[in-house]
Amino acid sequence: MKGIGLALLVVLVSCAGDPDPVDWGYQYQPLGVGLQWTYEVTETMINQQVETTRNYELKISITESALTGENRYFVLSRETRLNETEEWQPLDTWSITVSTNQLIQNESNINFVKLRFPLGPTATWDGNQYNNLPDNGNLFNGTGSELYRVTHFEKPLTLSTGLTLEKTITVVQNDFTDPIVGQDQRHEVYGADVGLVEKKISQLEYCTTPNCLGQQQVATGYVYSQTLKSYAL
Repeated sequence: MKGIGLALLVVLVSCAGDPDPVDWGYQYQPLGVGLQWTYEVTETMINQQVETTRNYELKISITESALTGENRYFVLSRETRLNETEEWQPLDTWSITVSTNQLIQNESNINFVKLRFPLGPTATWDGNQYNNLPDNGNLFNGTGSELYRVTHFEKPLTLSTGLTLEKTITVVQNDFTDPIVGQDQRHEVYGADVGLVEKKISQLEYCTTPNCLGQQQVATGYVYSQTLKSYAL
């Protein structure tokens, strides 16, 4: 049944007849078997100043769910295609586990705390709580850099694909920039009653040899943009 995960969590964290129930923010990631999201993706790899860019579509579908104790587990099937004229091709499988106060997403066997409930305009949490990755995602090892934080709380947003959302939250996962060594900037945007609507990554390492030091000349890097195109809830 669609939405069963959220219904379960509401029962777990609220009491019937509570005159002032807490808004935990579960609406920012609807969950249930059969839900689908389709995104436009642009992905650029930079190696020794040579850029390689791919444009494609990504479809994420929830195909299974299970209850394990007080947690709900969901299987995410991910498929890609070059454009609307192509058939979808399997990419990989991720998963989401939702507890009373956390949404944990397993991406290629690495767990990230994507959301922590209740959500609010000043919410912060450790995105790497359940993995062994160093800060800055293996880039620059900045202390405390993986402290996710909510910004632009409940703000309207119009995406580049034309979709308009009445309420969104932005989760800044990293905002590191240094004019000498590079940058690691990552954020995700979630729409109320929609889910993930935008994901952006810019991880760049600048050339630091004497002939280019301080010129912000990208030696290697990764730039990724994922924007919601359509969804079925």
